[in-house]
Amino acid sequence: MKRLALLLFSFFILLTGSSPAAVIEKIEIYGLKWTKEKFVRRELLIKEGQEFSPKALSLSIRNLLNTHLFYRVKASVTQEEGKVVVKLYLKEKFPIVPLPRVRFKEDGSYKAGLEVRDYNLLGMGHRLYTGYTRWLNTEEPSKKAFIYLNLYRVIGERGDLSFGAYYNESRENLIGGGREIGKYTEKRYTFPVAVKLYLDRKKVNQISFGITPHISLPTELLKDRRLYYLNLYYTKDRSTDMVYYTVGRKFTVGGSLAIPQISSVFTGNLNFSYLYSKKRGELKTLCYRLFAGTKVGYSGKGYYLSSPIPGFKPERRVERRYVATNISYRFPIIDKSVFLKSSFWLGDSFKNRPDDLLLSAGVELTTFWVKLADGIIRFKVFRGLGREADTQSSFRFSFRW
Repeated sequence: MKRLALLLFSFFILLTGSSPAAVIEKIEIYGLKWTKEKFVRRELLIKEGQEFSPKALSLSIRNLLNTHLFYRVKASVTQEEGKVVVKLYLKEKFPIVPLPRVRFKEDGSYKAGLEVRDYNLLGMGHRLYTGYTRWLNTEEPSKKAFIYLNLYRVIGERGDLSFGAYYNESRENLIGGGREIGKYTEKRYTFPVAVKLYLDRKKVNQISFGITPHISLPTELLKDRRLYYLNLYYTKDRSTDMVYYTVGRKFTVGGSLAIPQISSVFTGNLNFSYLYSKKRGELKTLCYRLFAGTKVGYSGKGYYLSSPIPGFKPERRVERRYVATNISYRFPIIDKSVFLKSSFWLGDSFKNRPDDLLLSAGVELTTFWVKLADGIIRFKVFRGLGREADTQSSFRFSFRW
């Protein structure tokens, strides 16, 4: 009878193509120095006592890589008598990075400054950025200072809370009747507050919303101005940070609305972006990006959008609407530490209907140290074609994205 029961059970297993599900008995985590273990466990889509799923483990590794705090995540799975033990071996990136900021223009002016970033505040993935930069050797000096804090997954473990303070001082021309009637120093303050909600545990679907007050203090020529932008964005992020490169798709749509002091009609903007990055070979990637934006509401001067197309002077890139596309190819030229990216831009910045195409091409050379959460040395140069084209170059430490 026992033999018959065993045969029937085996036959049932063959028919259903399944076996009793293995249960996760233990998850062990190794290699943490700055990150707390509860942070890692919160990112996992597998839990002790649940049925083991290789797909859930793979998505858990993606979650950890997309925090940008680890440059290596490996898993070891052992199974015995229906019990599974999962071991995770992690290598952390240095979380605190000083970033010198340097940029040069053809007219001899240059921007210099320093930014300090902490990517893993309190070991829980919170981020704190602060910095100061200013333009020197120019007739129109300017300076910026800021502090920004992002509290990661503090809203029911499903949402981020971020806020900051930004100060910008610049020398501007006052135009009246089609001619310059004076210069003034403008001091602007921005205090953004935002919430990002992750709508699923894989953090694919995201909604961001918040308010961004813009305040300009009174000057010798102008009164103060106050704008309160309401922001709302939706993101579908199916990209994965593979440390040396990024693969997958990312789509974002949303915009901002404000009530300007100079009009009784609301004004704002609507923006769209799409990213697709595909691996070509071991470390090579082909990336395609599409951008579009339009101003909505009040149609007077001011509050225009700036096209992301490099290689042109600001007056050519700033208008009511823009469309832009970018294709780039990134590949290593020295092992896994130096990468070259060739890039081509095509688009238009226009008032009502598309008019002149904006074409530009350039290259970016980056040195990359995998153990840093930030701190890539990047040199890039772009040249536009057509009227008001410009050669733009910069040398700086910059975030890899």
